Amino acid sequence: MPGESRTKHGKLNNGLSAKPNFSRFARDKNCFKIAIDNFTTVVHIHIKMSKELDMAMVENCVCFNLRWVTRAVTQFYDAEMRRHGIRPTQGSILASLQTKESWNMAELSDWLGMERTTLVRNLRPLQRDGFVEAVGGGRGNRVELSITTKGRKQIEKLTPAWKSAQSAVVKTLGEKRWSAILSDLETAALALNKN
Repeated sequence: MPGESRTKHGKLNNGLSAKPNFSRFARDKNCFKIAIDNFTTVVHIHIKMSKELDMAMVENCVCFNLRWVTRAVTQFYDAEMRRHGIRPTQGSILASLQTKESWNMAELSDWLGMERTTLVRNLRPLQRDGFVEAVGGGRGNRVELSITTKGRKQIEKLTPAWKSAQSAVVKTLGEKRWSAILSDLETAALALNKN
């Protein structure tokens, strides 16, 4: 079978690993092999890949790469801010609530670009800790949200950690590059939200 070899212990090595190596598949387009081993039965499925299918497509996927970078950046900010008992998404909520007297749930959800269920999940610990106050609710009633005095003090304590994370990321990218990226992301978001 092409692409197969024997290891020094005589075991069959088909070149597949637990983590797919997309560049290997991009080079070896003639054959793609999946092995399913149930101790007694081995099933081999051979699929001839068309020349149009290029696995590099996965590596260049806008959605995949933006999500990957977002996770890495969020984890970085999280490490800085968690010392204050707040996650980055909760910090964004508090900072937004601080910009005006009160918000209703729908306004805040739209402003943050966050699903309401995600917003509610992130608001619970903020309400529990006394950083946010919610008034209203129930059937047909709007929930009004506002930041408390304790929440404003928390923002003051949190700001240096946020600035430290922000400064490190902007320094890594460079200020001009970050400004261009931010502008490009905003342009893309506005264009894609028209659909």
